[in-house]
Amino acid sequence: MKKSLSRYVLTDEIYALLKEQLLNHHIAPGEKINIDQLGRELEVSNIPIREALSRLTAEGLVSMVPFKGMYATEISLQELDEIFEIRMELEGLAIRNAAGQIPAELLHKLERDMQAWSGQQPSGSEASVKLIAEMNDGLHGLILEHCSNQTLRNLITVYIERIQRYLAFIHQELNQHIVNEEWAEHMEVVKALSAGKVGEAEHALLQHLANSHQRTRNFFH
Repeated sequence: MKKSLSRYVLTDEIYALLKEQLLNHHIAPGEKINIDQLGRELEVSNIPIREALSRLTAEGLVSMVPFKGMYATEISLQELDEIFEIRMELEGLAIRNAAGQIPAELLHKLERDMQAWSGQQPSGSEASVKLIAEMNDGLHGLILEHCSNQTLRNLITVYIERIQRYLAFIHQELNQHIVNEEWAEHMEVVKALSAGKVGEAEHALLQHLANSHQRTRNFFH
């Protein structure tokens, strides 16, 4: 990173860097974050690092322990359950808001993308994670883009990112069967939206989230 950049640009870059490391466990859950060491590695002062960590604390990815310092937030079944409970409430509202706002051509494009994804056979767990992420971006991203509520969109995005930490933790266990289940559940939502059946789309989305919750939870027993 260049020292000549403004503090605000530095903060944004450091925030993005640390967030990626937290989400993908390059900074492991429970690991202490050494601000002085980060400053030396990135060749910046501690001020933009602390500002970036403050933002990550607000998003629940970093925890402040009084008199000890800052740590990557632990992952737990309780947090996983709480995140999905909140997501189901928020995304139910999002799909109701978005259903009549999504252009038909975008839904048709998503259906075509879904059909293309159905023919893919991921070779290994990392490819499975990538394919599931593409499907999530396609459907959930489209809903959030058209939910007409930026605050709602921001909130849901934060919780989706926090779930990514759990998927990164279990990615070696993902297999073709799970990919197929994810695909079928996504496709059910897409077809209901394309048919203008808002109630069915919401029900299918909430069922998908409930199933995704249980699938993720099963890896932590």
